Amino acid sequence: MNIPSLDRRRFLQTLGGAALTFPWFSPLALRGAEAVKAPRRLVCVGLDYGFRPEAFFPKGEGPGFELTPLLQPLQRWQRKMTVFSQLEHPGVQGGHYGVHAYLTGVRREQASGYPDGCVSLDQLVEEQLGGLTRFPSLCLGVGGGDSITWTRAGIAVPKLDDPGAAFDLLFRPGAANTQQRRRAELAENESVLALMARDTKRVSPLLDRWDREKLDEFMGAVGDFERSNANQRAWLDRPMPVTDGKRPAWQNNGCLDRVRATFDLATLALQADATRILTLNIGGSLPVTNIPGINRGYHDLSHSGQDPEKLRQLGIIESALVAELDHFLSRLDTMKDIGGGSLLDNTTVLFGSGMGNASSHANTNLPVLVAGGGFRHGRHLYFPKQGRQQTPLCNLFVTLLQQMGIERDRFGSSSGNLNQLLM
Repeated sequence: MNIPSLDRRRFLQTLGGAALTFPWFSPLALRGAEAVKAPRRLVCVGLDYGFRPEAFFPKGEGPGFELTPLLQPLQRWQRKMTVFSQLEHPGVQGGHYGVHAYLTGVRREQASGYPDGCVSLDQLVEEQLGGLTRFPSLCLGVGGGDSITWTRAGIAVPKLDDPGAAFDLLFRPGAANTQQRRRAELAENESVLALMARDTKRVSPLLDRWDREKLDEFMGAVGDFERSNANQRAWLDRPMPVTDGKRPAWQNNGCLDRVRATFDLATLALQADATRILTLNIGGSLPVTNIPGINRGYHDLSHSGQDPEKLRQLGIIESALVAELDHFLSRLDTMKDIGGGSLLDNTTVLFGSGMGNASSHANTNLPVLVAGGGFRHGRHLYFPKQGRQQTPLCNLFVTLLQQMGIERDRFGSSSGNLNQLLM
């Protein structure tokens, strides 16, 4: 049997890395270019350690709510955002391990019990709308941490953690010989995919149930890769997105300059319509000791134990991160969109965490707010527990999906939606 030059071992290594899950190109992009009204966009920001509950959740309900000192940097957006209290993912526990369910509502080992497995909100949107841009989605990260972005096959999408390199990927075309080499690699990939499909069909009847299930899982990942490979070929000869923005730069003198550089890269990607679906994971390995007034690690501070000094230092970090969200919203609000509105008017920004209280490792009462996106904003929405039943965060996700134009009545652990409150 003749094996193509991309051997199986190398192919499997590729499947385990960015080439399998990093979303690239699609032949539907011209439809996006011909749109006559502003497109809908989705940005999901997730923080591994969340926020101190007493500092995050506002006082009062409805439109008359009072922002906490932590959220004061967002005061000018109060009419363009909604803060949610007492939403959670039912059955999701595990402290830091449960954070990966932030955008799925489902832990990895629970996936088989749900129709969509543990696919994350952004990746479900990508399945429906990602073909309208050159990059169906973009997964960014700062400070390490677990993944919050998952494909339908249960594969964690690798995070781009260098804003400069991400800028080059989005906006700087490769040389002609690079394009030729990439075309040859994509052709090799197709040959290997065809070979694997043939071998799978031959071997599958010989496997027991357990092995067949594992093979099915693997072939789901192969299917993701096959779609990515086809998308890349369709866009290989098309022009790259164009931006007047500068390549992000930072001094590595603290976590916040890198967070800002990543947010700035995100705004350029959205403005150039390089992508409309974007996630940013802010992990716990931020170099916070470089921030004035901080002499302990982020993880240590998150387990405050109500120690006054730890709480003081943690407050500095959390306030700085909220200020960076304010900066991001400001950038979106000043960028004009099709139809005369701003990018913020047509971009749903979800900001929150799968961690409710890092000090106690609680994954309940998740800190969440939504800004922009054309919703009915300006309120603090509180959802008290009904007996033992808590309103699932996935109810909000169903509403976000419908606002994006995706007609879904279920997602993850949802029991309904929040349409009557937000749309």
